[in-house]
Amino acid sequence: MAQSQSQRLRRMAEKSARRKVVVAEKRKAEAPLTGVRAIIDAATAPDFACLATEGLFDIGIGWVVAARHLPLGSVGVSIFLVDVWCLGIKDAFFRLTSRRELHERTSLMNEEYALGPIDPSVARKLLHDAVAYAASFGLPPSENFANAELIFGDTPFAEETFSFGKDGKPFYMAGPNDSPARQRRIMDALAKHAGPKHFDFMVEANALD
Repeated sequence: MAQSQSQRLRRMAEKSARRKVVVAEKRKAEAPLTGVRAIIDAATAPDFACLATEGLFDIGIGWVVAARHLPLGSVGVSIFLVDVWCLGIKDAFFRLTSRRELHERTSLMNEEYALGPIDPSVARKLLHDAVAYAASFGLPPSENFANAELIFGDTPFAEETFSFGKDGKPFYMAGPNDSPARQRRIMDALAKHAGPKHFDFMVEANALD
């Protein structure tokens, strides 16, 4: 049993390492958050499609991509990094881009885990429920979430329900950009709101010092 647990943790660590590459590429390509007016304008475009990481709740963390295809070939796209095991919306941003650039970006995401189509109403419900789950432990979403989420415009919320956490409780996996101080803050919040023995975690050893 101990060996099996060790193997699972090692696989998670390997996935985290691969995720570092994806996050680094995303940071490199990411432009500053475009103004709210541009997002609201993009949200009126009728050609709307969403993608999400397949098997998101098995993996624990992945992407939701919401794209509005605009006149003259440009695309207004909001991208969300979603941690369904614990943190909710870890990152969110909006940018105006070209169809080619969007294809290149989603292809990069596909190299780690496949993206598949998701109904926009389901995607919106997933994002809001992820925010609510994290908030129940005192963990706020990315500061850019409220703006980036405007891409959904008047899209209604689906009635789907989702089961967050892992094995019935939050599981915090420290990301490549989580400093030891941030890791400690998150774990303190989990201990306070969930209870010291009611969450699991995988963090750098020095975060526990």
